[in-house]
Amino acid sequence: MITFCKLVAITVSIVCLSGCGGADKKDITINNYVPVEEEPKDGETTNLTDYDAPKEIKSKDITDFQASFFISTRWRGEEEHEFNFQVKPDENGALTAYETNSGISVTADEELLIKIQEIIDKYDLVSKNGVYEVNYSLPPECQGCEMNVNYASGEAFKFTIINEPYSQWAEAFYDVFAEYFAEKGDDSLYPEKETSAVTRFDMRMNEKGVWYDYGGVNVQDGMAINGEKYLLSRDIYDENAQKTISEDYIVFPEGYYEKITEILDKYNVVRKYEFSRYDRQENNYGNHDAGYFGWGDKTTADGEEDAQDRKLDIYVEFESGNRLNIETSKASEIDAMKPILDELTEYLDSLF
Repeated sequence: MITFCKLVAITVSIVCLSGCGGADKKDITINNYVPVEEEPKDGETTNLTDYDAPKEIKSKDITDFQASFFISTRWRGEEEHEFNFQVKPDENGALTAYETNSGISVTADEELLIKIQEIIDKYDLVSKNGVYEVNYSLPPECQGCEMNVNYASGEAFKFTIINEPYSQWAEAFYDVFAEYFAEKGDDSLYPEKETSAVTRFDMRMNEKGVWYDYGGVNVQDGMAINGEKYLLSRDIYDENAQKTISEDYIVFPEGYYEKITEILDKYNVVRKYEFSRYDRQENNYGNHDAGYFGWGDKTTADGEEDAQDRKLDIYVEFESGNRLNIETSKASEIDAMKPILDELTEYLDSLF
């Protein structure tokens, strides 16, 4: 599969075949391999790869690590997609994890190094050892991707490649480092948090033909409670028996939206929602349309069929204007959401 930046590189190369200017020469050493100096040309990919670099590392004991990349599916703050992660001893010899673009750092441990090695193994990143390909005519999201890893055995690997902004391995590194920093008390690698309160919350679930419906509804004058016509409703309907099990209405209790906000925040629902839009199989942002919201372990590549007797529909509005609409019949997603669904239903049911 030709990635986004590779396709752009091919296009730029074709456009620039007839006469593009030169650029400054660089002195580059990779794994003790000194390439023949050549004049990089605008619009063309410069390839100084060491094809003899080893493609296997026996050691698993990382001593220092560095990886930089642009990742479209992850960001910090509002829209900062560039990251440069490092793990190395500080000036006092203490192993430290860094994200140099933001300037943050925390003490590192063996657990972090193990997770880094697991990603290296899972995506066979050692196979890229010795690769050096750059094209400075490409857009920013296609630049600055490199990795340098050293091991206690003396083994090492490094590469510099045209960045792929939807790379799964880069996404995995971001997730590991962002979570690690957050556990150490610094969550600044994550997007800006939704801090406003929920102003509307509707949840509808089908479990084996029984529908559970919670949310605000407008009722007729005769159903008003203490003059209130916009009420909190719970409706349970057995589709198999074709009958209503219960239908209840109450005035919204004090602190209702604050409690819903607290539960959603506890499970990082907004972040999961934003981070789960991209469908890697279809190479588009249709993941939500396919019923995947980042909770389960399956993707569109697994060919999971919609469950016939299970469905979840959650609609949320925040005071900020932010909105979420989680609608899925994927069992993998619904099963993975069980902790938050249990907490929500336990709270909602306690009100009636």
